[in-house]
Amino acid sequence: MNRFEFMTGSIELLDYVQPLWEKLNKHHESKSVYFKDKFKNLKFDVRKGKFVNDNNLEVKVDLIKELETNAYIGYCISTVNKELIGEIESLFVEKEYRKYGLGDKLMDRAVEWLDNAEVKTKIIGVAEGNENVLDFYKRHGFYKRRVILEQISE
Repeated sequence: MNRFEFMTGSIELLDYVQPLWEKLNKHHESKSVYFKDKFKNLKFDVRKGKFVNDNNLEVKVDLIKELETNAYIGYCISTVNKELIGEIESLFVEKEYRKYGLGDKLMDRAVEWLDNAEVKTKIIGVAEGNENVLDFYKRHGFYKRRVILEQISE
C-alpha cells in the first residue's frame, strides 16, 4: 500500500499549505542571521495574497498527505509569470518524512510542470541562513547564478 498521496491544484489548495508554510517560515527565522525580523513579521495571508491577486501569475500547488494520519506533510508552490519565468516559490517536507525522497518527488513534479509550460528560465530563491539546501537543488540542476545582497534597515 502506498503511504503517501499527492494532490495537485492551484490557489484553492493554499489554505492547506498554511501550517506547513508557517513551519518553514519559523525555520527561516531561526536560521537567519540578518533577517529574523522579516520572517517573524511575514504572515501567510500576505504571502498567499501574492498568488491569489496576481492575474499574470499561473500557480501550481502540490501537496503530500500521509494516508495513515490524514495529515499534510509536504508541499511545493510553483509559478509561471507572463514573461515565462518559472519559479519554485516554496518547498517544505516535515523533517520526519524527509528520508522518503518526497522533496525530490515534489521537485520533479514542479520541474516537469515548468517544462510543460515552456518557461524560458527556472529559478529558486534560497533564504539567507538556509544555504544547506543548495546541494539538494544542485541535484535537480539548479546552481547559484548570482547573489543578491540587501541592506538591513534599522
